[in-house]
Amino acid sequence: MSTRGVVVLDLREGACDVRDAQGSVLVLDRAESAAEHDEVYQALLGNPLVSGVICLAVDGGRPDGEVRVRPAPSLAPVDRAATLWIGDRHGVRWRPADHCARGVRPAEPSGLDQLVDALAEPVVFDAVLKAVGALPFSTAGIGLALERTSLGDAELRRVQDEAITHFTDPLAGRATLPEPPREEFRAAVRAVIEVNRAEDVLVPGGALDAARARAAATITAANHELTRLNHPLAPLPRQRAGLVVGAAVAEAREAARDLHDKVTRQLLHVDDALRGRAAGPEPGLGAVAPVPARPRQVRDDARHLVEGWLRRYRSIPHLLADLGEAGVEQEPQGCLGALEELAGLAPPKGPGPAFEVRPLQSTALLLAVSTAVLTVVGAAPAVFTGGLALAWFGLGWLLHARRPTATGEVGPRRGWKPALAWALPGLLTWVVVLVPGAPEPAPWAALPTLLAVLVFAWTALTGWRRAVRRWRRALDLDDLRARVTGTEQLLDAVLRTEWRQSSRRALFAEGLRQVGEGLTAIRQVLADRADDLFTPPADRDDPGHDDGPERDVYEEVRDVVVTDLVDLTTAALRPCWAGIEAGRPGERADFAARAGRLVDTYRGHVEDHGLLAAPPFASRRDHAHRDTLATRLWAGSRVEEALSRGVEDEMTQLCHARHLGAVSALASGARLVRFASTAVRGVTPDAGGPGPAVTWTGDTEIAGTLRLVPLRQGVFG
Repeated sequence: MSTRGVVVLDLREGACDVRDAQGSVLVLDRAESAAEHDEVYQALLGNPLVSGVICLAVDGGRPDGEVRVRPAPSLAPVDRAATLWIGDRHGVRWRPADHCARGVRPAEPSGLDQLVDALAEPVVFDAVLKAVGALPFSTAGIGLALERTSLGDAELRRVQDEAITHFTDPLAGRATLPEPPREEFRAAVRAVIEVNRAEDVLVPGGALDAARARAAATITAANHELTRLNHPLAPLPRQRAGLVVGAAVAEAREAARDLHDKVTRQLLHVDDALRGRAAGPEPGLGAVAPVPARPRQVRDDARHLVEGWLRRYRSIPHLLADLGEAGVEQEPQGCLGALEELAGLAPPKGPGPAFEVRPLQSTALLLAVSTAVLTVVGAAPAVFTGGLALAWFGLGWLLHARRPTATGEVGPRRGWKPALAWALPGLLTWVVVLVPGAPEPAPWAALPTLLAVLVFAWTALTGWRRAVRRWRRALDLDDLRARVTGTEQLLDAVLRTEWRQSSRRALFAEGLRQVGEGLTAIRQVLADRADDLFTPPADRDDPGHDDGPERDVYEEVRDVVVTDLVDLTTAALRPCWAGIEAGRPGERADFAARAGRLVDTYRGHVEDHGLLAAPPFASRRDHAHRDTLATRLWAGSRVEEALSRGVEDEMTQLCHARHLGAVSALASGARLVRFASTAVRGVTPDAGGPGPAVTWTGDTEIAGTLRLVPLRQGVFG
């Protein structure tokens, strides 16, 4: 018993077990002894799983040439049974209106074999069953007008070597085939491990989270106090910023260093863990633990990736090379690069720069000297010069006393000494004036002195703000904030992409490694079978072997074979997915054995059904190459002529010439069944002739017209 789309039984050599039969059943039996197998037919028709039975009653050839058909009683007119009488497996060319027939040259496949192939298609089986059921005794003789597009052995042999070489040799097709989509593949691999950008990678309230918040808050507070300090009257109010700004700056710098130290400790622990070294206990800084790996999800991700991209690469070695690199990239690598980058983000150590209030500007000094000169020559009173020196000393004392420190302000006790430098220009001028004695001032003498006082006042108001701005630039809190932000981002990137996904990445990398092992084994099996994928070497030297015609479909055939090899490889890899989920890597020998069995299945399928019919392991998604080949083959055939045959046209009648009397009397009552592959619809959309419409089949390699002629009543014995 062989199973295709229709179950085929051969009872010519005796009965067989039919208990497992279901669906449509085609039975080959002897015309003169079919009644002896009535129990078999009863069992088939009594089985509710059997939808229909057609018996091909093959005549054994009586010496007297008389036709005797003994159909099984169970096949008497019922809805689900029919009998087709076959008088000769090759038949004769016959037109019902002619009294003569033409012989048919015996060839393989015979007419009977082609009829079996046609009825093996379920829709053709059903159409014939329905047509014969309307004839007397549900029995008919059969005439054929068929067209086949089967590829010859030469066409298959010509393509098998290159197809397998293209699929298994890394150097094949480099000059003619497009470059594999490596960058797209690597991007697809990286996208498999999805990174959740919305989840928290730090435990709320943990040490790292608290250090991050403290660093950001203290830098903001320090900037706020510096803004308050940058006011011309900031040294005067009771609640002045200088009392707290130094402490705020020191706290911001210390908080940044604390964050950097904690992040360094966490990344060192992550690096040790990812590289498989003794990482020691978790530092307890509040980093969220890695996401547990889900083997089933990793299995599905690996399968979707490999099967999809093998279909695009159409080459095992090219995919293997990129798959190996992707697996290495997915393995946890540690975070040494991040640690080096983190070292460059370290905040400055030690105390920050001191706040400096510098002495008089050159303009104020020039005007002070000018006032002294005017006083000497009698243009200004000497008391102005002395008062100017004392006022400038007092201003310097105030500003130096208000300088911020890490704990508050400098204070008056430590501010008077540096203030002496502020009064020195005016003091020297006063001494110069007092020693020689000053003349009486002129009426206009107060003007330069007043100008000097105004310049000194302006210098006092703006000098403080300039000092604040200089100190702010020296502190560079913007750089400190940038370092803190960079540290936070670096920590987030490592924890989110490396640490949180480390378990999944490790399992995914191991899955890709297992796939690589399987692909390597399958590739070797296919390479070893390059010479006998379709035709055994022994058949090539057979002088009686007919290769058939060679058509210009080489590229289309190669594309179909490579597509089938992709599907074969995908089917051979199936144990790998269960191994990934169970944590049990498959052995190369197991992959090789499975691939070998699939190659044998493929070879047998092509021998039985041809290349147009998809093999059992074929993907239902990828049929474009097979459709293209079918269209090319049918376009070069005579299928339109075969489909246009009518009841009165010449066909191959499956009987001997001396048997024509059994069918000629009732030929006018014959029924027709036309059938063709759906690929023919695109080639000859108006195919067919008078009578029934064409029954469209799947991807079969046979099409044409069947003429079902009722038998005269006298042949039933």
